[in-house]
Amino acid sequence: MDMEFRFFIFSLMLIGFGNTLQQFSNQPEYTEVNPGQSVVLSCKVQDKGGQCIWQRDRRPIGMYAGKYEWAADRDSGDCSLRISNAKLDFDDGLWECQVTNSAIDVLDSLTSEPAQLVVRVPPQMVSIVYNGSHVERPGNITVQSDTNAMVQCVSAGANPVPNLRWFIGDEEISHNAYQMNSTMEGTSKSWIATSTLEFKIRRDQHNRILRCVSEHEALLEKKLETGIKLNVQYAPVVSLRTSLPADLEEGVDSASILCEADANPPATIIWRKVGSLEILGLQENLEFDPIDRNHAGSYTCEARNAIGSSELVESTVDVKYPPSDVLVFGANDGNLIVPVGGSTRLECQADAKPAPLFKWFQKTEDGMIPRGEGRFLVLSSMSYEYQGEYHCSASNIISNRERSAISSSISVKITGPPQFVPFTDQHVTVTKGEDAILRLAFCSNPKPSKITWQWGHITLEAGAGLQGRYVAEAIIKSKRANCYEARLRIQRTEQTDSRFFSLTVENEKGSDLSTLTLHVTESVSLAAVVGVIVACLMLLILVTLCLLYAFRSERCCFSSKGNLKSSSDIEKGKLDLSLSNGHNGKLSSTSSNSSIKSGKASLQYADLQLPRASNNGSMRAKSNRAALKGTHTFTIFLMGQFPFVIFIVSFFWGTRNRGDTRKTVVWMLLTVALGSHGSVVAGSRQLKICIL
Repeated sequence: MDMEFRFFIFSLMLIGFGNTLQQFSNQPEYTEVNPGQSVVLSCKVQDKGGQCIWQRDRRPIGMYAGKYEWAADRDSGDCSLRISNAKLDFDDGLWECQVTNSAIDVLDSLTSEPAQLVVRVPPQMVSIVYNGSHVERPGNITVQSDTNAMVQCVSAGANPVPNLRWFIGDEEISHNAYQMNSTMEGTSKSWIATSTLEFKIRRDQHNRILRCVSEHEALLEKKLETGIKLNVQYAPVVSLRTSLPADLEEGVDSASILCEADANPPATIIWRKVGSLEILGLQENLEFDPIDRNHAGSYTCEARNAIGSSELVESTVDVKYPPSDVLVFGANDGNLIVPVGGSTRLECQADAKPAPLFKWFQKTEDGMIPRGEGRFLVLSSMSYEYQGEYHCSASNIISNRERSAISSSISVKITGPPQFVPFTDQHVTVTKGEDAILRLAFCSNPKPSKITWQWGHITLEAGAGLQGRYVAEAIIKSKRANCYEARLRIQRTEQTDSRFFSLTVENEKGSDLSTLTLHVTESVSLAAVVGVIVACLMLLILVTLCLLYAFRSERCCFSSKGNLKSSSDIEKGKLDLSLSNGHNGKLSSTSSNSSIKSGKASLQYADLQLPRASNNGSMRAKSNRAALKGTHTFTIFLMGQFPFVIFIVSFFWGTRNRGDTRKTVVWMLLTVALGSHGSVVAGSRQLKICIL
């Protein structure tokens, strides 16, 4: 037995070493083909020795011309099968390539793995199912925002199974779906594909198309699709748009606020003012025309529909208006009476937006005097100058324009001892023999009871009349309330009247005293004034005549200098040149030297040649220079007349103001100084002209 087994193994080894077994180098694979088309199922055998056989669904298939044919030379080992005019009923199935034994005593037959040949059939329909019902295209489904929806897509009649994909618009949402496949009833080669989609509905998906796409290679465009419109219902969302200028002015501008509600189904708009439950409107637009200050405030817009209500959206209307109802209040809300040296506070109020700026003014006989800024005006250490009518001005800026209003006045009265008005001239100067009037202004409330002038040992009450050369006039009431002016007239003043004069004013609250000084000066005789004027006038005339003489006779700085020569000199030079040329054709050096020694310059050739860049020898330049010097001389002459005009003015002024001797003398000295200065300036300018 052992010997037989060993012999059998040895025989197999001899066969293996002597012949190579056949094997597949290429086996058929999964293949799809459209109906009516041809397809080749590949099958290649290496070291082929047996016969090739094909079978479908484990049933052998014979070769038929025009249907099943060998695709290549089988002797070379290519057993590929060509199937023409593919049909679902005949050709769709599992195909196997088989090869018989290469020899009767060699067990090397081959059978390939089954390969699926699919004869494609396009899907016959695709539709969307919602709530168990098919939704025909075009159709829509109503869903609510922020809820989960489930829809199905069914595609039937296809082979192989189609691939189903979901889209909303162009956005793919297939990741939220799963697909199930089954064969149709009565056949195993037609399929029904069902894809179920579950997704959350969003508000922005309203009116968008939900699409189901069935993809299959047998289709002309490779896909078949259907779609429905999503009717997404959602609660309102509101937004505001305002039409407001930068500065909304009362009675001038208008305003409009638009409340836009995004809702499905449409929503109802409700307008309210913050702080009130009253409904102002149910329309989208809330209008104010014209705008009023009562319209200022915040407004809310709310939208409602069957799904829900929106959040409140708020808009503020800021109305600006110029100042009005400007009122001034004092400590007692009326007229104020403040003692001398006391203090008080005034307050100003106004209705304005934006908040106004306040300025305070006091009305006096000289007009409105600014007293301060701000809502409050504090007056302290008060004197009589603070009494009067006070006004408050309120202003603001709207649309880059200032708007203002002024309050009614409030009266401030001062009471107390008399006070002299400051800034009164405390010095009076008159010429001896003239009348002098001494004036002092003061204020007193209550009215002064006694007013007394005093100088030296003399005392004189106001209104007492004439006492010698002195008249104390009755006090005169001034434009300012509770203020007066006292006057003392001194007739035919004498040198002994130069002294201090004092005035004492008394009332029931107290008294005050003020002094002033009277200066009596000696008068200057008219003859002396005329003498000074005549002397200065003669001096000016003499200076003017000297200047004219110097100009006419060409002396001092007015004489001709440099290369300037008269026409006779030029002719003489020509003659000398001609005589010299008659002897030897050139000027002799001897004559030239002798001429230089004698101090007279003979005519040179440079004096007769044409003008050069430096104007040497240019007669035109020399004549222009002479004309220029004449013009400056005439100007100097006019400058000499200017002091004379000042003399005339000072003479008449001094004549009209003979009473003020000091001023007359000052004017005379000023005139003499100006005359001297004019002469110096004239001489300096003439010197500059000569140098140039």
